[in-house]
Amino acid sequence: MTRIATVDLAASQGRATEHQAPVVPIAVQGTGTPHQLVQLVHMASVLLRNGDAEHAQQVLDEACALAALPALRAEGGRLCAAPTQSAEIVQLIRRQTMQSRFAIGQVREVSEVCPVRIHTLGTFEILINGVAFSSGIKPQRRPLDLLKLLLLSDLAPIGAGELADKLWPDSDGDTARNCLQVAVHRLRRLLGHEHAVLVHDRKLHLNRELCRVDLWEFEAEVTQLTGMSIGEADFAARAARALSPYRGHLFAHETDQAWMLAPRERLRRTWLDLVRRLGRHHEMYGEWDAAYELYQRAVELDPLAEELYRRLMLCQHTMGQRNEALYTYQRCRRQLAAVLGVAPSEEIERLYRVLRSAS
Repeated sequence: MTRIATVDLAASQGRATEHQAPVVPIAVQGTGTPHQLVQLVHMASVLLRNGDAEHAQQVLDEACALAALPALRAEGGRLCAAPTQSAEIVQLIRRQTMQSRFAIGQVREVSEVCPVRIHTLGTFEILINGVAFSSGIKPQRRPLDLLKLLLLSDLAPIGAGELADKLWPDSDGDTARNCLQVAVHRLRRLLGHEHAVLVHDRKLHLNRELCRVDLWEFEAEVTQLTGMSIGEADFAARAARALSPYRGHLFAHETDQAWMLAPRERLRRTWLDLVRRLGRHHEMYGEWDAAYELYQRAVELDPLAEELYRRLMLCQHTMGQRNEALYTYQRCRRQLAAVLGVAPSEEIERLYRVLRSAS
């Protein structure tokens, strides 16, 4: 329905303030679960920030009905209780905090460490305090493009001028810089934290204390594996952990921008190399079931990677799945023809002929 932002019910003031954690679930005197109530209060907060007090009030009424709470009012961009009701709400929250300790702990675990969680590998997704960003109105593209550029420049803050040139290449310098200022402001609002985007010496970067990103996790894990032999005792476990956040290629379902193509291919090659190494480890130790699962998942993520089909065919043949190995070849042939308009390489054709003869 709308973006979810961080909200904390301030017991001392009887109102909600933004940019505080943890979220205190108003628990279940009524029929609503703590998770449902947290979502509703978040929705109301964001609607207020966007100036939609009418819809915010409707969401608040629903939350109060679910929790059997006195009515809250949307006033002046904040969630307020009537003065005579504030103390009662505070007491309800305190009582329900004791009853909802487990639910509160779950929210704290997410929000106190890194309240903003961003997925870039595969489906591009933003979660704030564990709740996925969504909107009935398509969000403006420039703040999200800015976010993607900042995600790709994690280790080296990127200059404002370079950002402006990439996002508004057809605008003059002053216009592009003004547009960048607006985009930064909107991105901060989208992420629900004023300090999510930091600016220092005219360079921008995301705040690692607030943001957790699968891309960063993948690259950090791969770096730790550099120089590690596939025969080492804990290589397989560490390689599998490194591959776990890789659910697809970088921004796989997003509209392509010129500046994302090179990073996507670099990450794809890094991922493919790690799949090769882990696959060789499994094969070396006769762990054919593990090798099969690895190659099968890798083919699903990259259905045009011919090498993966070849490794999967060999694995299936070794496991006695000879018909399945021949089917894998046909699957590879169809994919290459449909997408690229090419035939399989001579290497995989030769393997197919050998396996077909053996069958």
